[in-house]
Amino acid sequence: MTELWEYPVEIATGAAGGSKCIRNTREAVASLALDFPKGGPDVGTAKKVCLRAVSGAVPGDSAAAAFRVAAKSAGLLRE
Repeated sequence: MTELWEYPVEIATGAAGGSKCIRNTREAVASLALDFPKGGPDVGTAKKVCLRAVSGAVPGDSAAAAFRVAAKSAGLLRE
């Protein structure tokens, strides 16, 4: 299941100061694979939670929270 998150998460991308706004769990799964450094406990946890949310096993809000934590710990969260 993919629903829009109440609060999208903006992350930094690339070296040129770019950014990307993640609005739902499917976008988060793709971003975790493409935009985040490999490894790290928060990234791994976010991937698991987001994949469970896509299948409907957990709410989208849980995926958004896990994604936000991973983005912050990876230094990508734009506040």
